[in-house]
Amino acid sequence: MLKRYSLQRQLIIIFGLFAIAVVIILVPLINKNLTELIDKQMYETLEMAQNRYIYYDYVPIESTTTKQIYHMKYYPNEETLVHSNNMSNSEAKALYNVFAKDLARMINSNKSTLHDKGTDLGGETIYYLITENSDIYFISLVYSDYSTDLVSGVQQQIINIMYIALAIVGIVIFVWVSSLIKPLRQITKYIENISKDKDSELKIERSDEIGIVSSSLIAMKEEIDKQNKIKEEMIHNISHDLKTPIALIKSYSQSVKDDIYPYGDKNSSMDVIIENAERLDNKVRSLLYLNRLDFISGQNTDAEVDMKELIEHIVLQLQGMHPEIKIETDLAFVSFKGDNECWRICVENIIENAFRYVKSYIKIMLKADYLEIYNDGEPIETDDIDALFQPYEKGTKGQFGLGLSIVYKTCTMYGYNVTAVNHETGVSFIITKKENQN
Repeated sequence: MLKRYSLQRQLIIIFGLFAIAVVIILVPLINKNLTELIDKQMYETLEMAQNRYIYYDYVPIESTTTKQIYHMKYYPNEETLVHSNNMSNSEAKALYNVFAKDLARMINSNKSTLHDKGTDLGGETIYYLITENSDIYFISLVYSDYSTDLVSGVQQQIINIMYIALAIVGIVIFVWVSSLIKPLRQITKYIENISKDKDSELKIERSDEIGIVSSSLIAMKEEIDKQNKIKEEMIHNISHDLKTPIALIKSYSQSVKDDIYPYGDKNSSMDVIIENAERLDNKVRSLLYLNRLDFISGQNTDAEVDMKELIEHIVLQLQGMHPEIKIETDLAFVSFKGDNECWRICVENIIENAFRYVKSYIKIMLKADYLEIYNDGEPIETDDIDALFQPYEKGTKGQFGLGLSIVYKTCTMYGYNVTAVNHETGVSFIITKKENQN
């Protein structure tokens, strides 16, 4: 229900309900415990005053600043009640009715002490303490207006303190929630600007979860900008790469149609058209496959590929096309997680790339979670290694700039890393399993 409201309104509602619950629950508890505490205090006061009266016959002089305590003596053998000088006979008779039943019960039960409180004819509450000493019953009494005033005063102080504490807590929570709302609004605005492709900055210097979210959003925005830039470059490169063979095919086809042969004869001119059509076909196929990998990467697969058998098959095919290149293999019986066709294209692209740069020797080594394809060609320029697996990054003898990006995307989606490493002589492409993958 509260989800419909803003955080500030939720805070006000929750804190209001909490405050009401505190008042409803705590105030009665405070009253009960405070009354019990005051009762205990009143009986202790009566006990001290009574002891002074019993042992020292001390009765305080009546004062307007302190509550008067009255004392009486009851002689059960004579059934006589004697009161102290600080009270009249009429007061003594009126107060006698308050404790008479308890006094009779004490005498009958031989009980030595008893304290309680009762009401006089005027409805006022009176605390009394009855103590038996040497067959004489001493009764001490005090009116409750003192305790009532004390309870009311303490209660009011506690309630005031509670209200102040609730107000302080409410202000602190409100300020704290406001400190959360401000960055959340900044994040919301930032996301809106991203969705509308507007320039926006997000500066939130926090180390809590909000700071982590904001840092993740900034990293996401940077990655989006990076991907957009890559897409723009891809579109530019694609249009440029496609334009040349299409223009050549159109011009040569028109020439042949007009019985004009740019390469001297019909067959030679048609070979040029076919060559560029194949080049165009390979380019389109690579682009389609690269996009297809995005779809495949969203699908979970538990399939495994026999990499030893796969590499042996690829080497057998390519060796026949390049008999002048020596290919040495050291292959263990190892399986990689993933699709057979995806890994075939991945390994083919690396080996074909090696054939373009190799001098005379290629070595392929396969072991658990590790594949290395080495060639003894020229090392990669240091500045090019980091960007080597990005789309349309071509080496000096590269063709389309898509082969190694297909390799990178294939390895990544199956939980593997691929790196290019320069050696003193030659270059290795190494595929290893990521540590956090099972």
